[in-house]
Amino acid sequence: MISGALKSAGILFLTLVSALGVTVAGFLTGSDRVPSAIVRWWGKGFIRIGGWKVRVEGVEHLPAGGAILASNHQSLVDIPLFVAGLPREVRFLAKRELGRIPLFGTAMAAAGNLFIDREDPQDAVHLVRKATDRMERGQMVVVFPEGTRSRDGTIGEFKPGAFYLARKTGVPLLPVLIEGGHKALPRGSLLFRPSALSVKVLPPVTAGGGRPLGREAMAEETRRRILSARREREDQCSGVVLV
Repeated sequence: MISGALKSAGILFLTLVSALGVTVAGFLTGSDRVPSAIVRWWGKGFIRIGGWKVRVEGVEHLPAGGAILASNHQSLVDIPLFVAGLPREVRFLAKRELGRIPLFGTAMAAAGNLFIDREDPQDAVHLVRKATDRMERGQMVVVFPEGTRSRDGTIGEFKPGAFYLARKTGVPLLPVLIEGGHKALPRGSLLFRPSALSVKVLPPVTAGGGRPLGREAMAEETRRRILSARREREDQCSGVVLV
């Protein structure tokens, strides 16, 4: 058995090497194609070193083209979980501050991820332009509407601003339930722990009669569906029969 400390050291080394590789590949190619492939390799290596078993459900709901995946956020493990667990490449919407971290921020940008300055309304305009380009290329973008990681796995309120992108681009919005990350790497800890990880993609959020949803309605409906999916899983685990 590999100890938590050794796992953490191995994952840190893998992340440093991968970030350097992504940065160099982005500089040499001027494209996010090779950097994205390196990120996928990193995600799978991250999960393998951690020794976690991953369960993925609902991939049949993923559209052929661009989409926005709105997920609850439990841990830093959520990122490689998405990268390694889904059959298609994903990009992430992150806070602008993360893009300023030496090496890691550069690597994130080189891999095609998006950044937003929540204090600058004008930044949202540039974000929509970049996101539209991603969607037209058939890419999927992951957003974490809670805005921060959960300490105990509970699902917090979803900020409507996170759904601005879905409202403006008009691409399918799919809720995603992730589980196990807060046990694998609790917030504030650097030691990785055993945990079962899961990703469940839910059907797209739509309004009755094809009416467009506002940001607040999108946030409420997305959170409601994720909470409902969690309750169903808990009932199944406890042996309760749903009626």
